[in-house]
Amino acid sequence: MFGRKAAEKLDNTAAALHRVGGKAGDAVANAVIAPVRNQINTGCTRCANGKCRKHG
Repeated sequence: MFGRKAAEKLDNTAAALHRVGGKAGDAVANAVIAPVRNQINTGCTRCANGKCRKHG
């Protein structure tokens, strides 16, 4: 249904929410973005680009 580009946009949005909102941003990302992101069968695109602070 969704592809790599959609996954990348969702990952970047979640990262921005984390930077700006901290724990509150994480809560919003988990509630809003995570259900959609879990439907995409692609690994963390930020890890692949070396930008992920959550996984790496």
